[in-house]
Amino acid sequence: MNFGCSSFSWKTKDGRHLLGRTYDQLGDLRANRVICVPKGSPCLPGLQPAGREVTAHYGYTGMAVLGYGEPILVDGVNEAGLMGALLHYPEYAIYPPKPRPDQMAVHPGRLLAYLFGLCSGVEEVAALLPTVALVDDLSLGSPLPAHYIFSDRSGEAAVLEPDAGGLKLHRHTIGVLTNSPDYLWHRTNLRTYVGTTNLPKPPHSIAGHEIRAFGERLGGGFGLPGDYTSPSRFVRMAFMKEFAVEGIDELDGVSRMFRAFSPVNIPEGLSRTSPDAEEYQQTLCISVMCAESGIYYFSPAQNRRISAVRLPRGAGAIRQFPLGEHQDVNYRN
Repeated sequence: MNFGCSSFSWKTKDGRHLLGRTYDQLGDLRANRVICVPKGSPCLPGLQPAGREVTAHYGYTGMAVLGYGEPILVDGVNEAGLMGALLHYPEYAIYPPKPRPDQMAVHPGRLLAYLFGLCSGVEEVAALLPTVALVDDLSLGSPLPAHYIFSDRSGEAAVLEPDAGGLKLHRHTIGVLTNSPDYLWHRTNLRTYVGTTNLPKPPHSIAGHEIRAFGERLGGGFGLPGDYTSPSRFVRMAFMKEFAVEGIDELDGVSRMFRAFSPVNIPEGLSRTSPDAEEYQQTLCISVMCAESGIYYFSPAQNRRISAVRLPRGAGAIRQFPLGEHQDVNYRN
């Protein structure tokens, strides 16, 4: 299971806080659903002995992969405003062989559900993490190397990464995450691009000749990397977050955030794992969630219309919603 992806946190001019991500993977979305889990449901961390079940204090909604017993939640938002996303972290994720007796063993694919059920924001995530051990028991058939980005109604964005020393929570980050290497490597790599802005380059004189940049002074982003590797996508997402115009309100912000993912949206055919591979890694879906409203917005690649699911209200059964992958065209005549 490989959740590629790019993610960043944002805000609107009227104080709404958003988190969005691309969902990049081989294959398709046939096993994916948007789920609504009401409070009072089991948190389902997995790997627990009888008697250690935990009940969710908060309801939540988000994207889940089905077919592995318990749903694998890959992103979402809870009713207290905690938002999060799981991203692939190959070659860097390190999990302990077993937890300490005082720790709850949680599969990496079930961590979001566990934290959404128990935590109201990043501060409570930080307080709970010392009691958690990520243990990859290969219940999915192969390892799931993962790291995570979180945000909440305060606007703080935190990155959680499992390394040799345990779970490392980076607080007050720039609010951007892609895949390997680790977050601190990506942040350091931004030093290569400190001169990159949204302004055109001014003319220079070389040997008495004035040399002007192409672009009729509409240039900007000079030096941005253009490939689809994780480091390049991180740089482009950081550039986008810094210079893209924020939305006026939630709906405007959500619409702008979907557009802001354009520089890292991978069309089918551009990313192949090997010369004889029959499948391509591509952006299968984009999702955006709002901490204040608890609404989860999404748009699969085959249907560019934005759909939305609201948080569950009160108790009840877990609900599933199909993604609606057939293009929905609004004919105007």
